[in-house]
Amino acid sequence: MTETVLCVDIGTTSLKAALVTAEGGVVSFCSVPVKASQSKYAACSWYGTFLSSVRKLASDIKGEVMLKGIAVSGNGPTVVSDCGYTVFWNDDLSDVKLPPAADLDSDAAGSLFLPRLFALKERNPRLYKKAKYIFSGPEYFIYTLTGHVVTILPEERFMSAYWNEKTCKIFGIDADKLPPFVGVGACCGFADKRTLADILVEGTRGCGIKSNDILVVPQKCPVFAGGPDFVSALIGTGTLQAGRLCDRCGSSEGLNFCTERPVSGEGLRTLPSVIPGLWNVSYLIPESGRLSGAERIEAVEKGITCLKNAAGRAGISFPSEMAVTGGQTNDELLLKEKSERLGMKLLCPCENHFVHSELLGDACAAWYGLGVYDSLQLASEKIVRMKVYENL
Repeated sequence: MTETVLCVDIGTTSLKAALVTAEGGVVSFCSVPVKASQSKYAACSWYGTFLSSVRKLASDIKGEVMLKGIAVSGNGPTVVSDCGYTVFWNDDLSDVKLPPAADLDSDAAGSLFLPRLFALKERNPRLYKKAKYIFSGPEYFIYTLTGHVVTILPEERFMSAYWNEKTCKIFGIDADKLPPFVGVGACCGFADKRTLADILVEGTRGCGIKSNDILVVPQKCPVFAGGPDFVSALIGTGTLQAGRLCDRCGSSEGLNFCTERPVSGEGLRTLPSVIPGLWNVSYLIPESGRLSGAERIEAVEKGITCLKNAAGRAGISFPSEMAVTGGQTNDELLLKEKSERLGMKLLCPCENHFVHSELLGDACAAWYGLGVYDSLQLASEKIVRMKVYENL
């Protein structure tokens, strides 16, 4: 029997899921469009989309597969009330006038979540008042699966990107509505009876189940904190050691460089790494999916130049290779031109050429949470094994 974890990443328009072993083997993978993805209550459709993904995953299973746990990541800083009212990470907040003090206080100005929490409150004050809890996106889904309330804090130094009592007061947000923090890989409770029953039904429906062809689900199925999707992607590309660089490309594109100390430069943002003592320097290309291939490569080239120059000023050597993930991996011509223009080798996971790094990051979080690995770094080293693209 093959032991796996069910990795779930909730995107803006689709939900990706995979069954992944402790060695990084991908037993099954699917991507399912989220119905009503632009609805004000979009989060209410995530559970149904999840069950559809379970059905698709199970249909590809060969032999018995034991589910050891579930790990969840998702787009952030999306916020969701406990009734499913959703303010997405990319929502236009121009209709919301933030408190003047929010621009003056450095901690408040650095929060990614409080402006969206404030928008939820201003747009629907009755719903805000009635809500017992307000979550980030993946944590709302964990609440749906388990009934437990958490907020995933990737590392203590991320606190400024989230909230504290002082910054909540500046925005007029009731801190008691915001669930307590847990770390990546933390067990956030167990799938409730309804969830277990639904997984078992969807895991067998239409799959031609035989004695040697079944998804086995334990009565106590732990659910683990994967985290914000960009954090899961960094874990899932092995960008957890100083000197590692990755290019994560989806509806937007981000270059991420792991360093031993903060680095500053025009167009760059430095956030803590999920690994204590390390930092992640990023360059974001918004809505890169709308750019032509030539425009995207030009934007990436500009970002690499900014990162390289900033690293040089800080006395940090810059890598000659870069991991790539996301939608760009389906376009070999784009990757070839990107490699030539940047003068860099591009890396991909060598296990099944599986490029959905958020799901690999979730697998690392789950197997770490299960105690198979002693740290996220070790889990990433064993599960995410990178190699150079051979045909570029």
